[in-house]
Amino acid sequence: MEKLKTYSLLSVALLISSGPVIAANIPAIANDFPEISVTHVGLLTTIPSLFVILGVLIANRLELLIGKKATILTGLGLVLLAGVFPALYHDLFSLLFISRCLFGLGVGLFNRLIIQMISDMYHNNPGKQATVIGLESAFEGLGGICLTLLVGQLLKMGWHTSFYVYALALPIVIAFLIFVPSDKKELNRREEVTTNPSHTNNKKALQVMIGYGLLLFVIVAIFINYNLQITPLILEKNIGTATNGSNMIAFIGLGAFVAGFSFGKVYKTLGNYIVPLSILLLGSSMFVTTISHSIMLTTVCSMIIGFSFRCIMPYLLHTFAQQIAKMAKLGTTIVLIAYNLGATLSPYEGRLITQLLQLDTVQSLVSSNAIILLWISAVSLGVVTLHRKKKNIQQT
Repeated sequence: MEKLKTYSLLSVALLISSGPVIAANIPAIANDFPEISVTHVGLLTTIPSLFVILGVLIANRLELLIGKKATILTGLGLVLLAGVFPALYHDLFSLLFISRCLFGLGVGLFNRLIIQMISDMYHNNPGKQATVIGLESAFEGLGGICLTLLVGQLLKMGWHTSFYVYALALPIVIAFLIFVPSDKKELNRREEVTTNPSHTNNKKALQVMIGYGLLLFVIVAIFINYNLQITPLILEKNIGTATNGSNMIAFIGLGAFVAGFSFGKVYKTLGNYIVPLSILLLGSSMFVTTISHSIMLTTVCSMIIGFSFRCIMPYLLHTFAQQIAKMAKLGTTIVLIAYNLGATLSPYEGRLITQLLQLDTVQSLVSSNAIILLWISAVSLGVVTLHRKKKNIQQT
């Protein structure tokens, strides 16, 4: 029964990264709506990210009124209805656009609360908590991969038919409703069993959370930009085709999937060094892709990039989950807002770096981003080392 409860909760994560899976539909949708700018049609893929942020903020209030489980079910219902809507009615672009906005809102309603419920279930067992949070990340990546492949098959019957992929939300709703117990609004349980920290400690924790949020924003913007640039990079270097570029995205997802399943062990081994070492591995692999003349080496690097990036998110979520309930909620909110803002603004990050450094090739853009990550890893490694030395001195 315990496993059914855990995996029913984790199954919700399959839908978190499902917004962009309909990207392959964009050309066909653009053909059906020639009066609409291709740029605006492309927003059908990215606009959910902005509304995820709104959903996360609304969820903070809604859970106080109806509890975590009911809020998650509300989000899942919205994802089901708004996700499938374009398959049922697809004659007006404005309604398609609104449905995608509501879809993102639905994801935002349960995005943070999944992590919160995992934290509540395993708050007495940090090791198990880290493992399950890692699995949540793995399920998120698995959902993105499987739904993308399924969309590709459904697309053969028409772009609107592919939106039936979101019907997957129905069995997830049923499993979550049956096997995940109600939280009964026990929102302050950890605060009741934890001594209230001083205002100074709260202020320091808030500063750390904001710092991590800004760091994550930059890393996500660069990571997503790599996803956008990998195909142009391969074509520019003349080492592969657009199909190879598409495969790179799949291998990035595979690397992320592996990271999620192995996060518990990685966390036990590296501890607080996960973030700087992951950024170092991310930047190094990204730089190697710019000098690689082998599609195989570029593929391996792309998988490592996905792995290293997906080690950062679970670490931050697990770290903030150790705080008292109020601070844990705030920290998780900051992480998710930073992630979705970084993903939404990533194309502008590439444009900004290109203009500032006056770059004229994709290779120079990707290498510049890699160097930025290497610089960030050096700084963060120094900060973690100093913090650890300071902590050791205080203990002695």
